[in-house]
Amino acid sequence: MPPLSPLLRRFARAFLTVFLLILFTFVALRATGDPAAALIGEDVAPEALADMRARWGLDQPVLTQFYVYVLNIARGDLGFSFMSQGPALDLILERLPHSLALMGLTVVVTLCIGIPAGVMAAMNRNSWLDRATMGVAVASFSMPNFVVGVLLILVFGTVWRVLPTSGADTLWHYILPVVTMASADAAIFARFTRTAMLETLQQPYMRTAIAKGASWRRAVIRHAAPNAAIPIVTLTGLYIGRAIAAAVVTENVFAWPGLGKLLVTAVEKRDFAVVQGIILLVGVTMVTVNLIVDLSYGWLDPRTRKKRAS
Repeated sequence: MPPLSPLLRRFARAFLTVFLLILFTFVALRATGDPAAALIGEDVAPEALADMRARWGLDQPVLTQFYVYVLNIARGDLGFSFMSQGPALDLILERLPHSLALMGLTVVVTLCIGIPAGVMAAMNRNSWLDRATMGVAVASFSMPNFVVGVLLILVFGTVWRVLPTSGADTLWHYILPVVTMASADAAIFARFTRTAMLETLQQPYMRTAIAKGASWRRAVIRHAAPNAAIPIVTLTGLYIGRAIAAAVVTENVFAWPGLGKLLVTAVEKRDFAVVQGIILLVGVTMVTVNLIVDLSYGWLDPRTRKKRAS
């Protein structure tokens, strides 16, 4: 049997990861208790509990429930939400735009602040600018998101009362949640970019390029930046997962009507369909992003393509 191509291996690994995520989430949620009892209470008549379990297929064996669930996912059906008394997919899609808008703006702010700050710190190594940038980065990274969020609410929402602290009605509502999420993430990118740039600037090909007559700026743009971008792209793939986890906390702190707040509510209500749907969406997003990052290595570094081809 001929070996699979590198591209097919990556797709097969991504598919297996998503399947294991579905299996783990399904089993873990069933181990937390009976969703029918959580919805209508354990003090009701046993006949009522049995009727609800039979109505939603909760009286079937676990393997049968999992088989039906996987078939439904293949058809685009994430199940029935006990909270909304409707399709779980509709409830998720209703909240998804708010989370996408918040995370998209946060990613833009994070990259636009973190990467240039790291480059400037590396280009001015051991200067006051380098020390000040890294000092702010360490302080920002050391503070948890919920602490930053509460402090921002206290200062800008309670003391000065210049910014809204809950909801998602206007662009002003985005400022505090975005600052809360981007502060620590931009610090991570700044420190990582600085390290990557310093390692690249010390490589022999930089001295060779300058010896051949290239200016310092041209050598940095043509040689240092592309090579330093490889670890930064890797960090970006991992950053998506951190951003999703931070969004869960931030959305609850600022009462943001997104998937993070919906996930916490669904866990409290044991709404299995909603929890499974959100986790599946997050898992597929992370797998897709990391697959794209993995495939982008060949575009950033031709040596990677040659190595894989050989």
